[in-house]
Amino acid sequence: MTVRELDRLGPEDAMRAGTKATTLASLKRSGFKVPPGFVVLTGSFDPEGRLHDDARTAVLTMARGLGTTPFAVRSSALAEDLADASHAGQYLTVLGVRGDDALIDAIHRVRESGRTSRVAEYRGASDEVAVLVQPMLAATAAGVAFTADPITGERDVVVVNAVAGLGDRLVGGETAADEWRVRDASIEHRTSGDGAIDPQQARAVADVARRIAEQRGVPQDIEWAFADGTLHVLQARPMTALPDAVRWEAPSGAFARNFRLGEWIGEPVTPLFESWLLTTMEETMHGEYARLVGQPAPRPLHVVVNGWYYYSLNFLPASVRAIARMLPGMLVRLAREPRRIAPVFPLLARFGIDLYVDEWRRELLPTYRAAVEGASAEIASASPERLRVIVNELAVLAGRYFTSLTFVAGYGWKTEIPLSQFYRRHLQATLGGHPQFLLRGLVRPTLAAHDVQSLDWSFPTQGELGGAKEEVEVDTRYRRLAREREDLERRARDALPAKLAGRFTRLLAEAQRAAVLREEQVSQFTLAWPVFRRALARIGDALLARGVIAEPQDLYFLERGELFAAIDGDATDRTTDAVARRARRTEQGRLIAPLVIGHMPKMLETLLGVADRAMRDPRESSPEAVRGVPASPGRATGRARVVRTASEFGRLEQGEVLVCPVTTPLWTPLFARAAAVVTDVGSPASHASIIAREYGIPAVVGTGDGTSRIRDGERVTVDGGAGLVLRESV
Repeated sequence: MTVRELDRLGPEDAMRAGTKATTLASLKRSGFKVPPGFVVLTGSFDPEGRLHDDARTAVLTMARGLGTTPFAVRSSALAEDLADASHAGQYLTVLGVRGDDALIDAIHRVRESGRTSRVAEYRGASDEVAVLVQPMLAATAAGVAFTADPITGERDVVVVNAVAGLGDRLVGGETAADEWRVRDASIEHRTSGDGAIDPQQARAVADVARRIAEQRGVPQDIEWAFADGTLHVLQARPMTALPDAVRWEAPSGAFARNFRLGEWIGEPVTPLFESWLLTTMEETMHGEYARLVGQPAPRPLHVVVNGWYYYSLNFLPASVRAIARMLPGMLVRLAREPRRIAPVFPLLARFGIDLYVDEWRRELLPTYRAAVEGASAEIASASPERLRVIVNELAVLAGRYFTSLTFVAGYGWKTEIPLSQFYRRHLQATLGGHPQFLLRGLVRPTLAAHDVQSLDWSFPTQGELGGAKEEVEVDTRYRRLAREREDLERRARDALPAKLAGRFTRLLAEAQRAAVLREEQVSQFTLAWPVFRRALARIGDALLARGVIAEPQDLYFLERGELFAAIDGDATDRTTDAVARRARRTEQGRLIAPLVIGHMPKMLETLLGVADRAMRDPRESSPEAVRGVPASPGRATGRARVVRTASEFGRLEQGEVLVCPVTTPLWTPLFARAAAVVTDVGSPASHASIIAREYGIPAVVGTGDGTSRIRDGERVTVDGGAGLVLRESV
């Protein structure tokens, strides 16, 4: 027998029918909807790859038995669709085949594709190719389903990609697909193509895919199609090169990557940054908090999960009982040092903020500047041992500065919320607009050599990159926004009775003052980063000369203990570890990291809910919309440009929507070109929020996964007041 009907194909035929056909036959026997067809077995060809006469006759007889429909002719090689090598796309597929001669020719061509150099180079593949012939379906939608996330390795999710019509448009990259993620009872429409399937159909595909994976025993890559309202399975094979499954779990309590220092980090952290600078800043910050409130924060202060930094939220009381335990001690301290303790409480912050502002201006900032200048002058001649001391001292000062920043710059949102609540209650119906329009045109954004792309010191600073690539033109925008703000202020006062107008004036003055203070203080936070970079470069040169590392950048992939040991004379070669950690960080950068792991403390959840209600314009959403934090009001439509690092800044064109992990001062020039900004990480007080307002463009921050869900080049509408990114088909 040289040709075998799919319905009659059994396990004993596997060595002659190939993996694909044998798998489909097995699925068909198990009750899955597999289109009929037949297999031209491997022994059906002569040495030149031509069909034997009896095989040719059998092929044409079976084809006529399947009707006059066009055929799909595909390979079913012995080395194809295996657990360790899929050979996807290596062999030829011929679609829409009509007529006897065309069918025979297509079979010959598919068989011959097994002898190409491309296939031979793919893991030394065998050229034993059976050929599968099936009627083509009049598909209304088709695609692929993965029973594990091919990026993250998660085994409890099915990723369904779909296009309208035939699936070859998806495989060939001719069109963008709808993407659905189905996990247990939940379903998420992550990307929108041409609306090929609805949620019910996506669930049906996921259900069939799961059943196949359970039967086959390993995660599966499945091709499917809907035709005449029926879901058909076209192919199933093991997923290859699937990463280890990742889990996003907190050791206890809750941790967030979108809070405090995390708002400056948009990528997996390097080991040296996490174990040295980040840890030192946190230890310093929480040491000052402990002296202030009278008790230390629970450990750990942060965790790293799959390479991503998560800041502990466990310092917040998790229950009313916990608050009650803390309250007596806090009240005693409030009575003894009312101005110093007041900023801990949002409603009392205004009574003590001036103390922190004065300390920052008179003591902390001058001390920080002097230390940076002194260290900068010393670096060129300092020994590695002395450089270690310099870095550590500056790290402590940076931690002190950030602690001050949480009070002074952090005061901003504490003033914005009552102003927004007042505006919503007394002015929204009359004036419309958004309360954040009252906080525009207050600060002219500037650039500095110490501006950073990310807090992680493995990235070059603005000064190393040669300064801004373009002049930051803000005066015209600044004056326009200032005029609009002043006009809104006048109209607000005119619309209010005298008593309310006085209260409005006080709330407005405090919020505007806080906004200016915030930007002034934040702009100086990374003063030490150029010195960190220079000091580490000199240490790296010393370790390179000793053979500890193979290239200077390897330094950032050492742990603090390893680096200190090397400085003290340990000559262990760390190259292998550094290379492995660098590669792992690259892989981890592709993961979609949740904003929070564990359970958010009720107190913080309540505070964030209050802020959200005060800032967010109510809008209807949709499954395709990306939801984040409303950061700068207004609406703008344009092509999305996904930018992840400073090396990609040149990709953003005028009028495009900047979509990025996070923005820091180094990103400021891009706001002059962007129609709007969308970030994975951020809050109403983050850099993206403040600078977007000063450029008069909409911004949505804290989306968590905007850079993953929004496709590069896709048209989107950013509604900064509603915190929504509405996506259009491309």
